[in-house]
Amino acid sequence: MLEQLKALSKETLIYGTTTVVGRFLNFLLVPFYINVLDPKMYGVSTSMYAYISFINIIYTLGLEAAYFRYASKGEGEKRSDKEERELFSSPFLFVLIFGGVLTAIAMLFAPQLVWLIFRDPKSDITPWVPSLTLLLRISAVIILLDSLNVIPFAALRIDRRAKWFGAIRLTGIALTLALNFLFILGMHKGVEGIFVANLIASAAMMVMLGPTIWRRFELKIARPVMKKLLPFGLTNVPAYISAMMVQVIDRPIVQAYLGLAVLGIYQANYRMGFVMMVFVSLFEYAWRPFFLREARTNDARARQLFSRVFTYFMLIACLAFLLLAFFLPEMLTVRLPIIHHAIFQKKEYLDGLSIIPVILAAYIFQGMYTNFIAGIYIKEHNKVLPAITGIGAGVNIVTNIVLIPIMGIMGAALATLFAYMAMAAAIYRQSQKVYPVPYDWARVGLLAGVVLLGYVVERLITMSQILTGSTTLLLLRALIFGVVVLILFARFFSKGEIAAIRALVGRGGSRAKPTTPLSTPEPIELSEERKEGG
Repeated sequence: MLEQLKALSKETLIYGTTTVVGRFLNFLLVPFYINVLDPKMYGVSTSMYAYISFINIIYTLGLEAAYFRYASKGEGEKRSDKEERELFSSPFLFVLIFGGVLTAIAMLFAPQLVWLIFRDPKSDITPWVPSLTLLLRISAVIILLDSLNVIPFAALRIDRRAKWFGAIRLTGIALTLALNFLFILGMHKGVEGIFVANLIASAAMMVMLGPTIWRRFELKIARPVMKKLLPFGLTNVPAYISAMMVQVIDRPIVQAYLGLAVLGIYQANYRMGFVMMVFVSLFEYAWRPFFLREARTNDARARQLFSRVFTYFMLIACLAFLLLAFFLPEMLTVRLPIIHHAIFQKKEYLDGLSIIPVILAAYIFQGMYTNFIAGIYIKEHNKVLPAITGIGAGVNIVTNIVLIPIMGIMGAALATLFAYMAMAAAIYRQSQKVYPVPYDWARVGLLAGVVLLGYVVERLITMSQILTGSTTLLLLRALIFGVVVLILFARFFSKGEIAAIRALVGRGGSRAKPTTPLSTPEPIELSEERKEGG
């Protein structure tokens, strides 16, 4: 079992390098935006990118998943060059034509759509209509380019050209980063610079994908191919939309109730959950090939192994939550030596600091969902996923509508947390029906109770304001130390686990042969992968 855990750890690093570096570069834009843009303009960017996340699903109609399903080949399986070209060109050309029509409609009716997308109950957007119309038209082209890139990126993954896949993605993100600085700082284009930079980066990625497209392209849509691909793809669209609602539906609702400026404050603080999001994404990227392989190798051992993985995942996630919840708000408000000012230099953004722990907790439940999904895929019980994501979307929408008028952006953060809790509970129930795993809830409950106790003590002391400055930092460090000691004192680890940890640290990892996952990204991760406006 130790060897399998070591292999999972190594694969997490192998598969996640591109993701982490890319998301880190993307995250660097957040402090940049919130220091050069006022909350209202940052809210404009946030609002548009929330809609882009939804509309991208409509443009591609699930054809990426369908292409994976029918273009993937087993070991030794052969396919003619004509079949390869038809499988690639048919969905690619379909997206080009269908997406091109939607883009043309969006550009034509952009002046009218502006009032729907950027409606602000707190201020008059009339003076901004010309610039917002331009942003909407640029966004329509970005969506088309990103949608056209989907099938070529899928082809690279099927061909196991992971390095070239990663190089293109990282180039696009790095180009976006550099052009943002150029357009916003150098050319003073403001929020428009965000979208122009994105447009150029998306076009550059398409150019880099050119050889991949050219090798497979023919000017023909094969009807027999689309008769297979389109129905398969369309069945995924409701699940994708529901999953996207869980992630970003709070943005338009916050905007509708509280306005663009508050939306900008909400987004800035929401994005501070970056570290927890990356940890969950890293785990997710390696988890699926790992659990499928282990279940096929030794099912009885796999169930015990999955239980152990979940326990260790929760240990790392809960301790990370405590560290980030204690120290992250302080780090955002102190003057940093490299940039010579705080990340939240504009005081307006400080109003949202209280939502950060809630967002961190939401990512933990997203990680629990990822753990529990193993049984669903092993037993091919995927038909329940649309209903589960639909539950999450429903909870998110209803709780946002109920809580935002009462609690403001804290209501939106809690709605996200409740949505992920509902999804985790629902998928756990369904997974246990078809593939029971003996999760160690006693240890997980002990861990959660100790961490929650530490957090509540910190909140009570902080709100009482009896300590300030360096004394507060000493208290936080003492609480972290106390939580760790309490976990050890409660015998969270068995003697065998302690011995295994010592062996793992002392011996170092043995070489594990990596495998490239060819599975389509879960819809729950799609919006995080996209280049966001913050």
